[in-house]
Amino acid sequence: MLQHLGRRKFESIVLLRLSDLPAAREYYRIGAWTDETFHAALERHAAQRPEAHALRDARLRLTWRELHDWVQDCAQRLHQAGLRRGDRVALWLPSRVEAVVVFLACARNGYVCCPSLHQNYTVDEIGLLLERSRARALFFQPGYGADAQTVDIVERARSSPQLKALYCVGAHDDRVDRFERPAPGQAAGCEIAACADPDKIVYLAFTSGTTGTPKGVMHSDNTLLANGRAMVRDWHHDHRTVLLSLSPLSHHIGTVAIEQQLAAGLELVVNDPSSGMSAIDWITHTGATYVMGVPTHAIDILSEMRRRGLSALGSVRLFYMAGAPITTGSRWKSGPTEASAPRTRWPSLPGSFRTR
Repeated sequence: MLQHLGRRKFESIVLLRLSDLPAAREYYRIGAWTDETFHAALERHAAQRPEAHALRDARLRLTWRELHDWVQDCAQRLHQAGLRRGDRVALWLPSRVEAVVVFLACARNGYVCCPSLHQNYTVDEIGLLLERSRARALFFQPGYGADAQTVDIVERARSSPQLKALYCVGAHDDRVDRFERPAPGQAAGCEIAACADPDKIVYLAFTSGTTGTPKGVMHSDNTLLANGRAMVRDWHHDHRTVLLSLSPLSHHIGTVAIEQQLAAGLELVVNDPSSGMSAIDWITHTGATYVMGVPTHAIDILSEMRRRGLSALGSVRLFYMAGAPITTGSRWKSGPTEASAPRTRWPSLPGSFRTR
């Protein structure tokens, strides 16, 4: 849909501000907000369980120590590129571990991560979002995007005067720096101290633009982690949970998965199955106990389970579905962001379920 709407919908982006100080004081008072940042949680897990698994895709499975070291290395590279607190870092990437690494590096240094550059966007639409968000750095995978096979994202990005750094993920491009995992023992520490402010802006997501121009939705460590901590507490997740997000990391569900990963110290598996592997096979192969997605994921999985004659979905005990029914009268007035709400089911008593 996006590529047919042209440039107009990206001409203006409205940014929301986190400035309600009385509300913030109340959130601290009731314990919803704390002093712990994403990076502080990462350091805690890396210190307590350094060899436990933290993050996985089809190519890599990282321990908490390996994830921590890569995040420090990425933070140092961005700092050396001239980025400073408050600068925006854009991600145009599929679901792969690098996207989580960059997100956490941004949170460490106080940069604002902009991950909602989706696969169905064109190169020109990405360029417009880079300009409107004033992104200083872009991480991209060659060929990823609606027309990225035929239109050059490097040339388009370099036309943005504010951009300082371009990083290529998953392939070589001699024109830009390659972003890859440091060799064992070669990860660079970051020369600047981690930003310890849990109320800094770390995340800028864009609404779809269905109902108007895309709006920028800003979040801090606290506004994200409060949700993750509540879900972990209510659903009794811990370091033994294996969370698999079927939704792309460019969607907010992916960020909700990262929240819970850092809150619980669990292993996060992104939706990056090997070629030819179905969703059910990937879920089973990774040992996922908790799956996040949208109703279409559940519909497809249930259909395949019936076709295979399966009575269980591997080790899965909980399936989270985001999205709410849209009534006939409102469906043409509300876009995906405005109309959706988390819909979750979890066991209550044997043979029964509760919905929230």
